[in-house]
Amino acid sequence: MVEFAILLPLLVMLFSGMVEFGFMLNSYLSLLDATRQAARLYSNTTPFYLDTATNTIMDDLNFYLDCAQSAVDILAPPTDAGARQIALNSLSDDVIVSVLSVSVDTAPDPDVISTIVRYPAGSLFYSLYGNHGSAYTDTDIENFMTQNNRIPVETGILIVEVYYDYRGVLKLPWVEAFMSDDNPVQLHASTIMPLVAAKP
Repeated sequence: MVEFAILLPLLVMLFSGMVEFGFMLNSYLSLLDATRQAARLYSNTTPFYLDTATNTIMDDLNFYLDCAQSAVDILAPPTDAGARQIALNSLSDDVIVSVLSVSVDTAPDPDVISTIVRYPAGSLFYSLYGNHGSAYTDTDIENFMTQNNRIPVETGILIVEVYYDYRGVLKLPWVEAFMSDDNPVQLHASTIMPLVAAKP
């Protein structure tokens, strides 16, 4: 009994830490699911439109806003109180949407990536709240497309990313030493999907 009484506080701390980690993992999986659903939905649409007045292809900025907003709504559906409720904080969290057009030079053997063009034109990505940037550089994309000696192909790419500051659920003193409102754990989830409309 004495040994149990001595170990009980430590066991409670360990157990509560595991429970908090479970909540954090569940939040990450929800973020990942939201990026997958948003990317899957918008990979079948186009981020461009034809300006009939000038007969030029223009960026459809609504594409980026709608894609980012769909991830927000998946995390916290506005009409379903029983669903997951991860409400993003516009002061610290963010949704990033990137559209890339990857061109390949077939002259050398093997083929190499010649250019990566990002949209919307004039920027590297679209940020819903302006708090974060894309974690994917052109070098990351090139390495991703050529890993394991793969030959790259011309393609369009849609990347949806979510940044979320996890502040904890249990709010216990020994857990708040690792995560709290003042010291959140930043979670980052992302999904990369082909986007036919952005293919060169």
